[in-house]
Amino acid sequence: MWVTLDFEASGLTDASYPIEVGYSLPDGSSVSLLINPESSSENWHYWDDYAEKEIHGIDRRELLTKGVSVFDVCAHLNSSLCFYDDVICDSQWDLFWLGRLYKAAHMRPTFTLTEVGHWLQRIEGIQKSDFVDAMDALGPAPHRAEADAKYIRDALSKLLNKQSCS
Repeated sequence: MWVTLDFEASGLTDASYPIEVGYSLPDGSSVSLLINPESSSENWHYWDDYAEKEIHGIDRRELLTKGVSVFDVCAHLNSSLCFYDDVICDSQWDLFWLGRLYKAAHMRPTFTLTEVGHWLQRIEGIQKSDFVDAMDALGPAPHRAEADAKYIRDALSKLLNKQSCS
C-alpha cells in the first residue's frame, strides 16, 4: 500500500520552506493542508513572487489566515501516513521541505518519504524515465500539492497497471 505526497513551497532556494502539503491515498481520497509560516520556530520569511504568481498561485496572506500550524500539519501527517509501507514523492525538493517542516515543528515523521526514482528501483521493468514519460502524458502539472499528489498517483498507477498486464 503506497501513498503519494507533494509539497508547494515559497520558492526554490535553500531559504524556501513548505507552504502546502497534499497526499493521495490508495482508496482515491486525498488531503491538502496549507501551512502557516508564522507558526514555524525557524526564520520562514523568504517569498518568491514569481512562484506565487506563475506556479502555485498561493498568496502569503492566505497562508496566514487559512494555514495550519507546522506542529498540527506534522501531527496530521504522522497520524495519517504511519500505516503505509511507502510514501512517495516526485522530487528531491519534497524531501528537503519535509525535513524543513518537521525541524520547524521539533518533530520526526512516523513514515519514510521516498523519491519516486528510488522507489522504482525495487520494481523490475520500470525506470524513472518511464515515470517521467507517464507524467508528461498526463499534461502539465497543476502545481497545487493535493492535485499534484493525485497526478503522481495516476502516473504510477498507469505504469504499474501496464506492467501487470504485460
